[in-house]
Amino acid sequence: MGFIHFLELILVIAILLVVGIPLFGKLKLKKLVDPVDPAVDEYKHLLVRKEETLISIKELEFDFNTGKISEPDYNELRHKLEMEAAEIMEQLDRLEQERKKNKPQKTH
Repeated sequence: MGFIHFLELILVIAILLVVGIPLFGKLKLKKLVDPVDPAVDEYKHLLVRKEETLISIKELEFDFNTGKISEPDYNELRHKLEMEAAEIMEQLDRLEQERKKNKPQKTH
């Protein structure tokens, strides 16, 4: 019985090789991890923060219009969110300017 199982194992391995080599042999090796660019990473993070802040402003307006929040609280929170949004926009502009400055110029 042991010899038959050995032959079955050899046959399965042979079939896997015959089928697997054409399928996977043509695949190009890809890097598992791309190098991380801190500036791009920070830019993406700021874009997410900007969207979250704008959504928060819209939710605050909705809460104020439905009477869930008082006018003084609304004004205070709105001011804080607008200041945060302005700061984020300034950081995004700064990163964009740095990216343009560090980008190699094309010559024609």
